[in-house]
Amino acid sequence: MALGRVIARRVAQGVMLAALLPLCAGCFFAARQGVKAWRGDKAAAGPCDGTVLPPDLPAGADGPYALNQHTVAETGTGREVQVFLPAHALGPSPVILFAHGFGADRWTLYEGLIRHLVSRGAVVVFAPYPTLGATQDQRYGAVWNGFLAAVAADGAAMDLTRVGLIGHSFGAGAVPFLATRAFVDRGWGGRGGFILMLAPWYSYATSDTDLAGLPAAIIRAWQVYDRDTVNDQRMAVDLYTHTPATAGRYFFQANSGTVSRPQGGACPLTADHRTPVQGNSPLLQRLAVYPVVDALADQAFAPSPGTAAALAALGHQGGDGYRPLVREDTPAPAQPQDAYRWPWTHPRNPRQGEGQP
Repeated sequence: MALGRVIARRVAQGVMLAALLPLCAGCFFAARQGVKAWRGDKAAAGPCDGTVLPPDLPAGADGPYALNQHTVAETGTGREVQVFLPAHALGPSPVILFAHGFGADRWTLYEGLIRHLVSRGAVVVFAPYPTLGATQDQRYGAVWNGFLAAVAADGAAMDLTRVGLIGHSFGAGAVPFLATRAFVDRGWGGRGGFILMLAPWYSYATSDTDLAGLPAAIIRAWQVYDRDTVNDQRMAVDLYTHTPATAGRYFFQANSGTVSRPQGGACPLTADHRTPVQGNSPLLQRLAVYPVVDALADQAFAPSPGTAAALAALGHQGGDGYRPLVREDTPAPAQPQDAYRWPWTHPRNPRQGEGQP
């Protein structure tokens, strides 16, 4: 079926769906009860797979939209770019551009996160890049050209005035470069935008001037993991520190721990480099990753006093028990450099000249 007919059918059917969706005052996304509460009965005691959520911890619940997938060929590399559309969405939807980790070029490795974002009403673009036989510039170029190919093919379904950029590991290091292309060169995100870097690797073609040059309205956020032994947290701290304090910026750490189950036993949660990846601690994803992307998208795409308060409070919730997510206003590396496979002082880090984080 031609894409135009698909979009037309989505809009028409969306009129019927809209009457059924719950209202979410002050929120861009309308949440549904896609997961169960953490009750004491046997049926809801649940495994540790994220289908059951404890009531005392903020968590990311799915929205009402099913996922439609569309494949687009990127002519420069011949790789297939995946575009994920919220089924029956009303009109063009906000867009989230995703840059994957090194070698993690199959979208199914991030399926949980992608499905969550689409379920809450966003178009998601997954643009792969070559792992071997390419320079860093070529990899960055492949991601950006993949985004452009997706926009050329499916732009009618995208609201490019509302754009988010999410990256993991190598892809997170590329986010500042991609953000300059998207928000400065192309002018996307005029009505709202955000960037989120999950455990970033080294950032190429990114100067302090580039960080300062992003539009002030673009929300910036970073997330690191307390048991990450791959990428030095100093990369994230560096980018945060050299981002103008006048910009909206947020730094979060996801923490390892255990959550007690009502029927006895516990769910062990490990916050390591693979936390955003499919199948790796899905309950922790709902407790530490999804709330961040949800709050950023809500505030960027449909800001209100309520969404601003929710984002400001995220990670500051107190208590003496386990805290999966903590916001750090003055972040500092949690481990010495020799704890990481890729330390700050590695010769491949191009930002060493920009100053020690």
